[in-house]
Formats: sequence, C-alpha cells, structure tokens
Amino acid sequence: FLQDISNSTGSNMSKAELAILERRLRPIYDSLDSQNYKKALAECEKVLKKHPATTAAKSYVQVLKALTLVRLDKVADAMEITDALDVAGVHHDEFTLQAFVHCYRDSNQHMKVVSLYEKIIQVDPSENNLTQLFMAYSRERMYKEQQKIGLRLYKDLNVTTYYYWSVMSLILQAKENPELGKKMLLPLAEKMCETQIAKTGYTEGASAELELELLILEGQEKWKECAEFVDRGEAAALPMAPYNLVEKGMAYLMKDEQYAKASELAVGVVENMPDNWNIWKIIISATLSQVEKLVGSENEEDIESARLLIKALGDLIVRIQSKSEFKHRAPYIVPFFAHMKLGEISRKIPGMEDLTPIFGDKVKKMLLYVEKFYTKPVCFADLQLYFKDMTDEQKQEFLKGLTSWMSGISAAEQAEGDESKVWAIILMERCRRALGEYDKMTADDHRSLFQQFIAQIAAKGRSEHAQGVLCNFTTAHLWDAYRKENDAEKFYEMILLLEFVATTNRTDPMCKLGLVRAYSGATGRISALVKTLDIKAIQLDTMGHMTFPIYETSGRFNLAIINNTQLTMMYEQAEKEIQDCIAQSYRNGKFTAIPRMAAASQKMRLSAQKTACEVMNRYLSSLFVLDDIDQITVTLWGDEDPIDWKQLIDTRDFTVIPYTETSDYENLLEDMKKRTFQELIDISELRSTMCRALGAVGRVTHDNMEPRLARLQLKMTVMEYKNHLEHCCKEYPSFLIPSKLAQSPAPQHLAQWVHSGGPQMILEYLEAAVKLVDILDSGEHPDISLVGTRTEMAKKLIKLIEVPPRREEGEKLPPFWMVDSIIKSSRALQTIAAIQVVLRLIEKVVLKLAKNVPTAAPESLSPTCSPRDVSIRRVSTSAVIPQRI
Repeated sequence: FLQDISNSTGSNMSKAELAILERRLRPIYDSLDSQNYKKALAECEKVLKKHPATTAAKSYVQVLKALTLVRLDKVADAMEITDALDVAGVHHDEFTLQAFVHCYRDSNQHMKVVSLYEKIIQVDPSENNLTQLFMAYSRERMYKEQQKIGLRLYKDLNVTTYYYWSVMSLILQAKENPELGKKMLLPLAEKMCETQIAKTGYTEGASAELELELLILEGQEKWKECAEFVDRGEAAALPMAPYNLVEKGMAYLMKDEQYAKASELAVGVVENMPDNWNIWKIIISATLSQVEKLVGSENEEDIESARLLIKALGDLIVRIQSKSEFKHRAPYIVPFFAHMKLGEISRKIPGMEDLTPIFGDKVKKMLLYVEKFYTKPVCFADLQLYFKDMTDEQKQEFLKGLTSWMSGISAAEQAEGDESKVWAIILMERCRRALGEYDKMTADDHRSLFQQFIAQIAAKGRSEHAQGVLCNFTTAHLWDAYRKENDAEKFYEMILLLEFVATTNRTDPMCKLGLVRAYSGATGRISALVKTLDIKAIQLDTMGHMTFPIYETSGRFNLAIINNTQLTMMYEQAEKEIQDCIAQSYRNGKFTAIPRMAAASQKMRLSAQKTACEVMNRYLSSLFVLDDIDQITVTLWGDEDPIDWKQLIDTRDFTVIPYTETSDYENLLEDMKKRTFQELIDISELRSTMCRALGAVGRVTHDNMEPRLARLQLKMTVMEYKNHLEHCCKEYPSFLIPSKLAQSPAPQHLAQWVHSGGPQMILEYLEAAVKLVDILDSGEHPDISLVGTRTEMAKKLIKLIEVPPRREEGEKLPPFWMVDSIIKSSRALQTIAAIQVVLRLIEKVVLKLAKNVPTAAPESLSPTCSPRDVSIRRVSTSAVIPQRI
C-alpha cells in the first residue's frame, strides 16, 4: 500500500525508501491494533516531528493521528486536523481516504464521509471513489443522489450492474414516498428495467434483473402479475428455496383475491408438506374469504357452496392426519385454528352453527394434542393461542380432562432418566395458571403448590433443562404474588430459589437474568451475574434495558459509562455490518434483501436505547470524568444537529423473561412498554437539553463562535431545558410508582429526580448565566444576588440529601429498602457536579467578557465588601461549593 501512496502523491520512491517508510509507520499500526492509543499518538508525533520531509505519507500520518485522537475522546482536536486536510481540490490516496472514513465514523459524523467523497470525485472521479460515494449516500438514505451516481457510473464505464443500482435507488425512493412512487418513480423504474433487459437480456447465472422486476411489481401492488411472474421458469433463479417460491406465489394470489386458485395450490402442497404451517394458514384464510363472499348471497346454491367448502376443509384435515400419524404437529393444531377462524361466520350458515361434526370436539382435540405432544417445549405455546376462544364450560372441561390425564401419567411407571412426568406437571400447571385457576386458590393452596415445585426442582437426578423451566415458572408465580400483593416474603423466597438454581445450574441463563431484574439496585451482584452469563455482543441489546440506569442511579458512574459504551458499540457494529451487507448486495445484484436490510440499519441508527446511552455518557463524562473545561464544553454540546426525539424507535426486547401466560398480561405488557419507552425518551431528552444548555454557556467564550449566534443558542437551549423540565414535572408526579412487572426494564426514577429540586437548581444557575452575559455585554456590573453566596447554595444543596427515617426494632423492611436513599444521593451528587461545571463556565465567561465592564466598582456595593464575597466578579468553584458537601 505504501507504493500506492508513493504513486498517488507523484513521488518516485525507491524500494529502500518504501521499506524505511513502512518501518516508521509499523509502530503506529501495532499500537492502534492493540488499542494502545496513547502510544499510537506518540508514534504519530514522532514520525511527524523527526521525518517532516516524508511528504508522501505526511497527510496519511496526520489523519492517523486524528483517528488516534478520536479514540482518545479528543474529537475537537481530531477535527482540527481533518478540517485542515479535508478541503476541496486536494487529492488523497485510497488509504488516507479510508483513514478519514474511520475518523468520521468513529466520531459519529457520517455526513462528513459523504462530503469527503463529494470533494474527491471533483479531482479524481475514479470508479472506486464514485462507488464509495454511492455507498455513503446509501448509508444516509440519500437515494436520489445515489441514483445519479449509479447512472454516472453506468455512462462512464458502461457496466450494466451500475444501471441497476440506479433502478434500485428509484425503488427505495418509492418506499419512502409511496404516493410519488406509484405515480412516477416505480413506472420509471419499470420502464428503465424493461429497456435495459431488451438491450442486454438477462444476466446468465444471476438474478439481478428478476429481483428488480419483482420488487417493482410488488411496489405497484400488481399482485396478479406477481403471481404470474413467480410461475415463470426464469423465477427459479430467484434467491429462495422452491417451496418458498411456491408460498410466495400463493401469497400473491391471496392478495389478488384469487382464493380458489390459492386454496387449490395450497392443498396440493400440504399433501407433501403436512407440517408447513404457512400453507395451512393460506388454506384456512382462502376458505374463510370464499365463505364470506358466499354467505352474503340470497342464492341457496351459494350457501350450499359455502357448506361444501367448510366440509372439504374438514375432510382435508382428517385425510392429512391419517397420513401423519402424530409425526407432525401442524395437522393437529389446524382444527383449533379452523374453529377460531370459521366459528363466527359458520353461525350465519343454516345447519352449520356447530362445527364440531366437521372439525371435531375442540376440548377432546386439545386433550389429544396434549397426550401426544406434551413433552415438546412448544406444546403450551401451541395451545395458549386458542384459550381465548374457549367458553367457560370448555375451559372447565379441558381442566378436568387434564387432571384425569395427569392422574394416569402419575400412576404410570417411569424409567430412570425419563422426565415425562415433570414435563406433564409443567404443562398442566401452565394451563391452569393461564386459564385463571390460580386466582381461585387460597394462600394455603399456593404454599402447598410452591413446596411441590421446590421438591421437583431439588429432586435427585433432575436435568438442568427441566430444573431451569420449573424454577422460572415458579419464579413467575412468586413474582406475580409480589406484584399484586406487595408480599415481600414471596419476593425473598424468589431470590433464594433463583440463587440456588443459578449456583447449581450451569446451562440455564434465565435464572440469572431473573436475578438481574430482581436486584434492581445491587450493582455488585448484578456485575457478577453479567460476567457469568457469557453474553455475546448481539445479546447486549437484550441486557441493555435491564441494566441501563442501574449503575447511574447507584452512583457507580464509571461502570455506567463502560456499560453504555459497550451497548453503543454493539449498535454501531451491527449497523456497520448491515451496511457492509447492503454494499455486498449491490455488488452481487442481490436487490431483494436491500429494503429489509436498510430498514434494519435504520432501526439500529434510530434506536432510543442507543441514543439514551450516548446522551448519558456525554452527561456523566462531562460531570465526573473530564477535567479540561474546553473539552467539557465540546462534550456537553454534542453534535451540531439536535436529536429528533420523535423519530427514535423502541428496540428493547421484552421476551427475555418468560412466562406471561395469564390472561391480563398482554395488556399489562403493552401498557408497560408504552410508558417505559416514553420515560426513557423524556429522561434522555432532559439530560440532553441540560447538557446543551451547559455547553452553550461555554461556547459563549469560544473564539471560533460568532458572538450573536452563541448568545442566541444560550438563550434557546436554556429555554428548551426549562420547558422540558416543566413537562416532566407535570407528566411524572412525585407519587408515581415504577412498574413491577418482571419483564419491565429497570426503573429510571424520573419522577423522583425532577421533584428533588436538583434540576431546578441547575436551571437557576443557567438562567443566571444568561442574565450575566447580557449584563457584561452591556458594560454593567452584576449584582451579588445573581449567583448567591456559599451559604445560600449550601442550604439548597442540603435539601437534596434525604436522611432515611430511623427503623423501629423488629420492623419489617421492604426489599432493598436502602436503594431509594442511594438513588437520591446519586442524583444529588450529579446536581453538585453539574453546578460545579456551570460555575466553572461562568467564571470563564466573566474572564472573557470582563473587558466590557468598567474597572470602577458599582456604587451599590459597600466599600467594606471584600472581593471574595462578590463571587460574580471572580467565581471560584471551591469558594462557592461548601467543603462539607
């Protein structure tokens, strides 16, 4: 690559000179690879200082230095270097460009990658640079611009692949603007595709043209043409298995309302693939759609046709079941599905009010399904879908049948190592819980049931799989009791059970995850559990919402920063890999996957959890890690473009904690998701507006800031912070209690924070900073009351710290009763740190703007007043914040 650098800069370096250059740069690469960034920075400085004459690689080394600074979190210093080099009219070699890209991506400035290549193609419009610009546009969803680049590449190089890139860009534009897409973009894409295929034909051994044609037809909702398209011989080249292609064709027929044809095809397929649930759903849906059309008719022949359709479905099910002989589950689930889907419409058909003669007795069929498939872990999930369609009488009949069946299982002899009885117990108890039987039990019945589960869990020879499932079901039962009755005893029993199984069971992760959720404030135990879970990168997303605020609310700010950084890196790495896959799909002509991958990439980028982590890191780093006031200002301000909070997407996974089978749980989960997501957005926006307001105070003193703009930004950001704080105080009353659902994320405690008085204190000092700038700009002397004295500040700060009430001897303590006090102390510490930062910034403002103020003291000040008392004239943090705090 050094030879490329030599060639690109026009120098004629010998092999010996190239070897010397490589030897000088090698330590930089090694240090970057080993993440020893301080050493990498030193090596860059050494090369630039000792060998300034090495002009061939000077720009490259400077960009490597910038990259090193970015990874040392010195983004402002890095951008000074890149801004000086990344200018119009300058040629850079490929490796320097890649170093630029790493700098911009690592500092989350992706639009600079776009502008970099836009400038480069003006001086070097090579194929590589144009394709890199195309991919940069793709990442930023600038589809109109990437369409132009695709056409330019095609015109310059006459490569058909690039022509199809521009067609794909039109399809993506149509997905963003469906109305314009149907009117103009998709017809244009269709015409372009037809013209090119007529000119060059289909590429042998590839599917690019076919995929584009199908995507265009789908976008135009031409379902009949789509069905005909996948039936063509050429469609076999599409990147999907033959049976998936058949399924796709039937799905198109259903959308085109060709129900009879879709049903006919599906019946033919299900004969050979009886366990394909997608095919069964098409058959049921096609039958229902045809019956609905016929039922509305007054013609007796149509009514009879509806009867025949339903009977034909029943005959098909019987025929497939006779062939399957319980080898497959789908044929035995279909009767429940048919009862649920066709039950209502069949009541409108004379003589078919009861579907039992056709599909069999629902309860008996369900009991048969239990008997044959109860050892499969999915058995309960299959049954649960149809519980809501059962009457109370059917539920009781099913439970009686289960009890009778369980008696037979219990009486049967069990071979050593056979755990069929355990799985039968688990299935039966899950069904009883889901059907509301647990709500009818007395406290003694619950205690007896709990002891039976404990005995099963601790039984000799119990497999880890069965033990884990038993433990998690028992935990769900205990957690529900704690949630509904606030029963602390059951909560502690749950903790003991989970700790026992987590210690003895090496393979089941659910118990450890349950403990992470239960220990909402015990950060030490949570850290130990997370280490034992052996979490892979992609699983950090699941863990993110479970641990996100815990370290911050507990005052362990370094751990919070580390945790947030890991989670942010996971999202960034996932997005990078998706973008790499998109680029590869363009190059290979695999266009079908691009829209789905683009949507996934957008989810990663707009993840509310990722944004919340980034904002908290800015907030905590500025308050507790950074020392240089200029670097604090840059970090607080963040990106120039403010965050669009309404665009953020909820990517949290709430399925990690299992067993939500009670009838009311679905509504509870949905409500919890909405409330906790909005709280996550609001607390992150509060931190962000606070950070930007604090940063705006410091930006007033920056020489590279236009003074009027800096002052306008200060007033606007302080007002935004004030407005959002008022919104949070209104929406989150002080008596708000966090969700106690086992699946809910760790509490944010936003209500406690906004009503503690801390954010209001910070607002007072920010508003004082706004007034101070106006006073100093006008050349006047500020009054002593603007900031206040140490004593006044101390009185306000002491109110933030609440001493826990003294407990009486023998008084029962709620779980983790100290957590609330720890949270309040952590938030009080954050308030003190934020005030310390704002006072340092005010001091800098005073020093910067003091030249506007006459040196004579104002008459309002007493001659005996010492300079130390007039804190606004020389603000000193140590003189303002009381030493005892």
